[in-house]
Amino acid sequence: MLMLILLSGCKDDPPPEEILAACGNGLIEADEQCDDGEANSDTDSDACRTSCRLPSCGDGVADSEEACDDGNGWGGDGCDPTCALQSGVQESEPNDSWDAGQALTESTIDAALTGGDIDCFTFEVAECRTIAASQTGACTADLVLALHDPIGTQVAASAVDVDGCAQLDPVEEPGARFAVEGTWAVCASALLGGEVPSYSLSIESGDSSDYDLSLDESEDFDGDGIIDDCDGDRDGDGLDNADDNCPDLPNGPDNEPPTVDDDGFIRHWLTIGPFTGESSPEDCLPSETERLGDDAAAEPVLGETVDDLTWVVTISDDARLGFEDDYATVDAPREVYAAAWVYADAETAATLGLGPDDGARVWLNGAEVLEVTGCQGTTADQFTAEVTLISGWNRLLVKVYDQGGGWGTYVRFLDGDTPITGLPVSLSADGGWDFDQTDSDGDGVGDICDDD
Repeated sequence: MLMLILLSGCKDDPPPEEILAACGNGLIEADEQCDDGEANSDTDSDACRTSCRLPSCGDGVADSEEACDDGNGWGGDGCDPTCALQSGVQESEPNDSWDAGQALTESTIDAALTGGDIDCFTFEVAECRTIAASQTGACTADLVLALHDPIGTQVAASAVDVDGCAQLDPVEEPGARFAVEGTWAVCASALLGGEVPSYSLSIESGDSSDYDLSLDESEDFDGDGIIDDCDGDRDGDGLDNADDNCPDLPNGPDNEPPTVDDDGFIRHWLTIGPFTGESSPEDCLPSETERLGDDAAAEPVLGETVDDLTWVVTISDDARLGFEDDYATVDAPREVYAAAWVYADAETAATLGLGPDDGARVWLNGAEVLEVTGCQGTTADQFTAEVTLISGWNRLLVKVYDQGGGWGTYVRFLDGDTPITGLPVSLSADGGWDFDQTDSDGDGVGDICDDD
């Protein structure tokens, strides 16, 4: 029998050389991402690092796809955490309060917030400008912006837009509109005191006409989007306030003859009062004393006096003609007259809608058409009367009694339940009355706003 014996080696042979895993040996092993051997470098762009890791943002070397790389993972120093260059003003600490903020020379700022940090930036604002601030670029952390006026009061705060960025918008924040002149500050902080490794802000001061501010007429009489306190032509009549002898009532070259408003309410009136010394004969019905001689036949004239009181122009800020501001100078009971002429193209059947606080008497073309005896607040069309508007100018006179509290009325004409709009209004028996700069007594105050 033939027997074969296989031997693996002699016991005195040396073992094969052991090859150990090591970064830099040119072999990608274990958890290495790369290994270029002696070409590994921590300073060369795009090189495999000496840790055998691939080049990446944050390793301190600007690679070919990076604009910068400072290795610190924070913004506000010219290089953001994504290795993109920051072109705005770079944040400079300390700037932790509104009165110690960093003064800005440009509108864009690059910054970062460590835990609990606050960054404030100051800038000069001219009188009556708006202020807008917004977070730009990537908005990966919850940022809160606060606007402080020149004495440090916080007057507005940011909301979050559809992209998750903090935005301080004058449209939404009245405190960011029509600033006083001085040094203002926007302060940024992280929600709940967290960190924001990098953020960019844009802060701009602009004109109110850049925004749809939806001001009501009590703030913006002429509806031009500029609050009255900041408007060089408050009444929108084409004359600067300084040159206008009635800067709060339109009587300049651009003024158009008045009409009822879009809901049919009469808002331009001649008014006179307050008359006192008479009590109501029935609840709150105006007194029977005819202060105008013959109330039904009265044709008021701007500037004429009755019992040392003067007919003046009153233009209501809204649909309600209120008497509290101008005529509540004496205790109730008290009453006031309001007169206007309304034009109809043809004889028209209409409904007079009245909403007085308190009682009222109404005359149309010399005939008394409505009495209200009750004491109540103003409600449009609470009381009605069927009337006929003649072709041409219709003389309307309303006497409103006040027993105390609120005082005013709504007045309009309706076709059934539909307001009659577009009706021209005059404040003169001659009709077709236009405001102008007439100053009959030469006292420098135009007739339409001259109480003396």
